[in-house]
Amino acid sequence: MIKILHSGDIHLDSPFSQLPPDKAEVRKNELRGTFTSLMTFARTENIDLMLIAGDFFDNDFVTRETLALIISEIGKLKCPVVISPGNHDFAREGSVWKKDIFPKNTFIFTSDELSSFEFPEIGVRVYGWAFTDPAMRQNPLAGHRAERDGLINVLCAHCDLIAPVGPSCPVSVRELEEFGADYNALGHIHNPDEEGVFPKNVMYCGCLESRSYDETGPKGAVLCTVERDGGGAVRVSPQRIRFSKRRYENMTLAVDGASTNYELKEKIAGLISERKLGADTLLRVTLTGNVDESLVVNVGELERSTDRLFSLTVRDETVPLLNASSLASDPTVRGEVYRLLLPLITSDDPEERARGSAALRYSLAALAGESVTTGENRQNSD
Repeated sequence: MIKILHSGDIHLDSPFSQLPPDKAEVRKNELRGTFTSLMTFARTENIDLMLIAGDFFDNDFVTRETLALIISEIGKLKCPVVISPGNHDFAREGSVWKKDIFPKNTFIFTSDELSSFEFPEIGVRVYGWAFTDPAMRQNPLAGHRAERDGLINVLCAHCDLIAPVGPSCPVSVRELEEFGADYNALGHIHNPDEEGVFPKNVMYCGCLESRSYDETGPKGAVLCTVERDGGGAVRVSPQRIRFSKRRYENMTLAVDGASTNYELKEKIAGLISERKLGADTLLRVTLTGNVDESLVVNVGELERSTDRLFSLTVRDETVPLLNASSLASDPTVRGEVYRLLLPLITSDDPEERARGSAALRYSLAALAGESVTTGENRQNSD
């Protein structure tokens, strides 16, 4: 039985630019720590082969600290480590992939054509290729078949099974099946679909740590055992292992009827408790529903309202609950403001409607003596 640890899309040196600088620095260090945990797992579990299916780094520039960490950790392993550079860390001339700096147990694909490394001591051959530019539109598998000579055939590659035409090495499941690898260790898709979408021997490892709100849930790598049965057929048994220290989550919270920011805080706190979210979570919550016409949602205040999470981001998509007929006939300043803004509020242009609605909300809040501070003085979280 052969034990393979399949990882990729690690994106070391990611800037985590969506976070404030102090928390971004924490996440950078945590990502390095998660990589170290991955390598420790490989040693303690006596892995026979490690695969990195592309985007080891976030770009083709690698910091000295990160490179030193990788060289040190790979050097501690007794097994071969095979790396297939992806679209972020492509193997251009002058890149780290073309330099003789890695331990002797490191095997790196540097050509955009299909090639292989053989490891007869464990009975495995690993096929793969490298991105040599950020885009790769050809399919290196075209016209090739895996050899049938008794070795277990593994494909380690960065490619896209989702987009049939695209810049990230589009490959189809049918082409994988025709090539005939016993196990296909793929990288590029950070959120792998539920099990059963692809054949059992086709696995995307997903990213090692989430870096944004479009990479939700726990993340990690794939541990795959490969063995031949009594009849000579190869059986693969992949399982996902969580390594991520944090998780990103997107949630929607209906706050109909709320009239104060205190009520909004209570509703958000209730959501956090109900979902049992803790310090490992970066939560983005979108507030929806009809709220009091004079309520100005103070996003900054709400985001600072809990210390139970690593990070809280609030999106305000609430709508003021207006008594239009009452405002239209109101002889006071409230009615005059409403009538002046009515063309915007009823515009066919969504942006104009949003501006008109916000202007009315702020105006009515100010006239009612409420605060009109939103707290939105940070960069857009997207």
